[in-house]
Amino acid sequence: MIRILTRKEIDIQLWDACVEKSSNGQIFGYSWYLDSCCPDWKGIVKNNYEAIFPFSSKSKFGVNYIYQPFFTRHFGVYSSVQFTDEEHLEILNSIPKKYLYWDFNLNKSHHVVPVGVQTEKKVYQEIDLHQEYSLIRKSYNENLIRNLKKSEIGSLLILKNFNPESVVSQFKIHQKDKQLGFDENDFKTLSLVAKNITERGQSICWAVTNETGEILAGAFFILSNNRIVYLKGFSSLAGKKCGAMHYLFDQLISENANKNLTLDFGGSNVETVARFYKSFGAKDCLYLHLKSNRLPPILKWLKR
Repeated sequence: MIRILTRKEIDIQLWDACVEKSSNGQIFGYSWYLDSCCPDWKGIVKNNYEAIFPFSSKSKFGVNYIYQPFFTRHFGVYSSVQFTDEEHLEILNSIPKKYLYWDFNLNKSHHVVPVGVQTEKKVYQEIDLHQEYSLIRKSYNENLIRNLKKSEIGSLLILKNFNPESVVSQFKIHQKDKQLGFDENDFKTLSLVAKNITERGQSICWAVTNETGEILAGAFFILSNNRIVYLKGFSSLAGKKCGAMHYLFDQLISENANKNLTLDFGGSNVETVARFYKSFGAKDCLYLHLKSNRLPPILKWLKR
């Protein structure tokens, strides 16, 4: 039996237990994380939380649509049991027909989509940390090695337990050139996400300083399901010149090497950003972006 439940109707303990037990469980599926990013989320639940599927929706001009909120890379099925492509498709087909427009992502467990739904391949990058640091470093490219030598010359230092709100505020300043399209409410959401993660003891928040104590770069990471997930960070102009962010990631890898962890860079389809992640030897992981437009012809132009 498949049910569509509102946030208030969902049994949070059973929901989160399903994410925890799922072989593809990630931070983006937990109820408390969804509460932080999109409090209007809903859930598709199969049987007694054997499988779940979160999604977030809005209504505009009387049109209901499903969207992907910032800081939630993807939705998709989480299941405590082995799930087939047919069962994944069954969940997607159970999305109520009233949602005339889809624009969201699926986690990498999905390989099939309903007829008529457009797909686009997206990527994120990750590194397996289950080996010695010296072996991981052998996968670094030459440009990264050069940047790390710059950081050694610059006598950079890692400042642990950095203030998450400082990462958000500095990210707000330095992201303007990236045209990410964040508004003030999005920054408030990011602050709330960082606060909630920190209070749960699932965060790593580091900064890089020089010998005079100047903050050159900072980054916020999430610890969940044997993964270290990069959420957001920043680098000042001076930090870029001395390879501060390269140094930060290298130190993070060094400290967590030979552990049962994966470093998830958060991912990007932007070539320059992906190139930075891949300089550490990170590999692409594919997932799907879905788009479906069943709006009446007179309204289709609204969502082009």
